[in-house]
Amino acid sequence: MGGAVRRRSAAALIAAARRFLNGGAETDAPFPHREFLRPHTTGRRYTAAHWNVVIPDLPAPHRFLGCATLVGRPGMRAFDIDHAVVGSPRTTLTLAVGTAATAPDWFSAYHVFDDCDLLPDGSRLRVADVLTIAGQFPSYRIQIRRPDFALDLEAECADRITRFIRSPVYDHLGYPATYRGTLRWHGESRPVEGLLSLEYARISSTTAIADRPVPRALKMPIDVFTWQVIKLGPRTLLMLAGMGMGGRMAPAAYLKDLDGEDRRQVRGVRLDVLEYHDEPVIAPDGARTRLPRRFRWLIPAGSGSPTELSVVTDSHVIYGLGRGWLGGMDYEGTHNGQPVSGTGYYEYVGLARNGG
Repeated sequence: MGGAVRRRSAAALIAAARRFLNGGAETDAPFPHREFLRPHTTGRRYTAAHWNVVIPDLPAPHRFLGCATLVGRPGMRAFDIDHAVVGSPRTTLTLAVGTAATAPDWFSAYHVFDDCDLLPDGSRLRVADVLTIAGQFPSYRIQIRRPDFALDLEAECADRITRFIRSPVYDHLGYPATYRGTLRWHGESRPVEGLLSLEYARISSTTAIADRPVPRALKMPIDVFTWQVIKLGPRTLLMLAGMGMGGRMAPAAYLKDLDGEDRRQVRGVRLDVLEYHDEPVIAPDGARTRLPRRFRWLIPAGSGSPTELSVVTDSHVIYGLGRGWLGGMDYEGTHNGQPVSGTGYYEYVGLARNGG
């Protein structure tokens, strides 16, 4: 009886949060390009920002790229890395960046003003000597430099926005972008090109009032989260999301085909975690997480064939996607009635299941 009540309560809270954050909206909405990638290191309207560069299908041995940056503290249980504060919450920037070949390394925390050069309009974002994103919508140069690894890309965003979250306190969005450039690994260089997802969020929290860690009682109770990106075709990205609390997630799917349709599925999507890895991964603060090994997605398609995907997570992972992890995966299944398979990128935070 108690378990059923808790499940109903969690489901009601998730539904209420989804309505407040507008995550269940059936259509996307424009976003002012002048606001894209702004870091919000000062001011009171927004107190945290996030951007990410995701490539789901780099050539072996890299397979994927994740480049998750968080400026400030968003005031969410899943994403506040309170053990990695440099100066104060608003002067802290965390960066988790890497590929399957570089994992599990490359989580770092920096001082926003001492270590970084973040222009207020977002036209140049430099994090130490590791990451630079420079340009104005829709054209950007993205440079990543780590030991034995360098990536230098020219990216061109398609004006095909996806608004994952849209609310007065939290915006989260992304654009698909074509890219080409050079990847260097252990002294050898090779050309790369393809499709990436350039993502951005801006968030309000109590650090606007007091620049101290957000008290647990005031954090948004989001404690479970996954984000997955796969490339279904040369110019088609499928982005899969699940966010929730108490271990329960509200799943959604977003399709971007640069030569065809955009599809936003926020109702009727099913996500099942079928199996977890046996051994937990351990965060720098000692938190232990058992990551999912297998996911299953079922995405309705109106009168057409549903998309069914089986996902297996199979790479070393990198800490620092908030209090969670990012890594690589293999997928197979059917889309538009045709078989599909390939590699992809995933993020996972699982505090509820793991006692966080």
